[in-house]
Amino acid sequence: MIFDKNYNEVKIGSWVKVLFIDPNFISTFPQNEAKIMNAMINKTYEVIDIEHEKALVNQPFDELHSFSLALSSEEMELVDKKMKGEINC
Repeated sequence: MIFDKNYNEVKIGSWVKVLFIDPNFISTFPQNEAKIMNAMINKTYEVIDIEHEKALVNQPFDELHSFSLALSSEEMELVDKKMKGEINC
């Protein structure tokens, strides 16, 4: 079982807001990909899987490629999926 920063349970299909991505991790990517990854902060994504006690979210960055980002509890916040204005799927 995994929880968000407020100790709300996160499951596959939950919607979470990305609160933080380690800048040192982002800096390991090419500049164009790092910019896209940095733009994920404060956006909301559907959890596609849970692995190693982390929630996986997906962000396409071109027609063929995407990021699967693994979020720990302090890096995400559970949101109401009805908040359609902020959803990035």
